[in-house]
Amino acid sequence: MNKLLLNKETAYLIDKMAVDEGVSLSDLMETAGKRSAEIIINEIVPKIKNFNKKIYVICGPGNNGGDGFVVARYLKEEGISIRILSLNSEKELNNVVMQKLKDLDTELENIGEISFSEADVVVDAIFGVGINRPVNKNYVKVFREINKESKLIVSLDIPSGVDTDTGLLMPEAIKADHTITFVYPKLGHYLLPAKKYVGNIHVVDIGIPINVTSKIENGYMFHLNSPDYWISDFKWPAEDDHKYKRGHVLVQSGPESSTGAARLAAISALRIGAGAVTLSSSREALNVNATHLTSVMIKEINNSEEFFNFLDQKKINSLIIGPGCGVNQFTKELTLNALNYKISLILDADAISSFEEESVDFIKALEYSKADVIITPHEGEFNKIFGNLKGSKIERTKSAAIKSKSTVILKGNDTVIASPDGEVIISDKTSPFLATAGSGDVLSGICGGLTAQ
Repeated sequence: MNKLLLNKETAYLIDKMAVDEGVSLSDLMETAGKRSAEIIINEIVPKIKNFNKKIYVICGPGNNGGDGFVVARYLKEEGISIRILSLNSEKELNNVVMQKLKDLDTELENIGEISFSEADVVVDAIFGVGINRPVNKNYVKVFREINKESKLIVSLDIPSGVDTDTGLLMPEAIKADHTITFVYPKLGHYLLPAKKYVGNIHVVDIGIPINVTSKIENGYMFHLNSPDYWISDFKWPAEDDHKYKRGHVLVQSGPESSTGAARLAAISALRIGAGAVTLSSSREALNVNATHLTSVMIKEINNSEEFFNFLDQKKINSLIIGPGCGVNQFTKELTLNALNYKISLILDADAISSFEEESVDFIKALEYSKADVIITPHEGEFNKIFGNLKGSKIERTKSAAIKSKSTVILKGNDTVIASPDGEVIISDKTSPFLATAGSGDVLSGICGGLTAQ
């Protein structure tokens, strides 16, 4: 099943659709709280050394607070000593939330000067997915105290203070060890800086009717990058394949002093399964490249005419321009001419930066390109071309893809991939060890190798 990522609008829509199907808000709250308590009791508590059965539940005035009251009731039934804390009075609770507090039959205490270090677990049920403005200084103070003093924090749905759609902090947030989220994970769980605040993510079913989730999943445009999303389209080698049935990739090398990036791209294109990879190299760089390469073929190409003659003659399926090429007129010339070919075209690094002063014309050229283009910028390169786009990382990447009619991979620990039709995928399987020179070159080679097939 595809892993959807909800924004706040869709999260609210799902609740509304469930209510329209006859599931009450109270029932949704009850199930969310019960399932969350089960995660705490069965999966989180057993890993705590010297558990003293003390849990503080911090509740806000909205539905997230109601979920917290239900969690507290089920924990209490398990013999756990609970304290219910809030910055809000009972008068601020809506009727459904107030009933959950009455069912709990426990006093709602003002947070005051509570020492959170006395609890084995602090449950954050202050704000849910709906937060849309900065929290006030009282909450900022409480968030900081909870983060500083707590032994272990569990947030319900999303850590309080995190914007669901952007992953931004408002301006402070609870830093959870675990986040128990409802129905589907949220966009903000996987975007920086919030990605550092969610801890381990547990997704629980809260009783949403299957016909509701089916309607939401049909054509939904935000997904988590996982094998079940793309594995059916992965090109596995067939027994009767030969190298040219697996695609031929052409990579443009940089000059003699900067050849390494293109070699990394060429090698990774071969490793990901391309049948043949050729490195286009100037005469001056030819010996340097030849010394380092074995399976990758090398072709001496010294100008744009020779480059595109080779492209025509050798039935190239995928072309990579940018890694180590240099910010110069030759790189621009290759890129613009390549856009006129019906080919898979990967543009990285210098193929992007070369157009910093002509970004409008470059975007227009991409828009009318005959090639299937993938551009792979990091944040700095992205801003050179699309710096006028506003909004979250998702919104900017999506707008860039639609505007340029290209697939855009905006790299980072929270890489966002957007296609021209507005579909967005977030990659969560990332490592800070990828923050090193050459990682982007390898990525461009992977893209070229896969599209060649």
